[in-house]
Amino acid sequence: MNAAIIGATGLIGANVLLGLLADERYQQVMVLGRRLPQLAEGTHGIDKLSFIQCQLEDIPSLSIPIDIDHAFCCLGTTIKQAGSQDNFKKVDVTAVIDFAKLIQQHQLSRNRSKPWSFSVVTALDANANSSIFYNRAKGQVQQALVALNLPKLMIFQPSLLLGERASQRTLEDIGQKFFAIASGVFIGPLAKYKPITGKLVADNMLAVAIKDEELVTDAELVNDTKLDKVEVRIIDNKQMHRLVN
Repeated sequence: MNAAIIGATGLIGANVLLGLLADERYQQVMVLGRRLPQLAEGTHGIDKLSFIQCQLEDIPSLSIPIDIDHAFCCLGTTIKQAGSQDNFKKVDVTAVIDFAKLIQQHQLSRNRSKPWSFSVVTALDANANSSIFYNRAKGQVQQALVALNLPKLMIFQPSLLLGERASQRTLEDIGQKFFAIASGVFIGPLAKYKPITGKLVADNMLAVAIKDEELVTDAELVNDTKLDKVEVRIIDNKQMHRLVN
């Protein structure tokens, strides 16, 4: 199998990349991004990595040189990093959709009949009708991806992410320390909000890409009728905590 990933330098994406490289079932792993991920010398599987350097606005004009079995989109920023809501949407909405279209058009151009999957990270409580900008943007990208009618779409909705980032996010860092201490309170109705490590999200993405029919069977997670399609799987935060733990 071959895989493509964008957002491989982030908290989740870096772990997805390491998992893809270590998995002997993947022959080639293609990374798209502005900079090559920094990998330790001797990283297992590094010889099967290829890199396409690009800016996000370049995505629609790129050419993919290999067939793709599994595509992973781990793009994500904050309004503070982006500088404005418009710039935030360029990363978390427009670039995500452009990447999905790029893979889809590539597969169609090669007349590939074998189903392929697209895995994407959005957020817990993503809803296109939300009054909260962040949740609304994540919900909008979900609906846009569903409208593309991809063969298999896997949507992962984590709560607060735990783990070391390459770039500092002050509020998230404070939240990580607080919730790490208070993790025991996330039981019962609060269980779905339990913070989750970027590594665990990545492990779920990799596992579901390989065995989605076996792992994702909880129809109650699809709570938006516009997303209620056989080829769409929503894996929310609560389910990620139990799938590969």
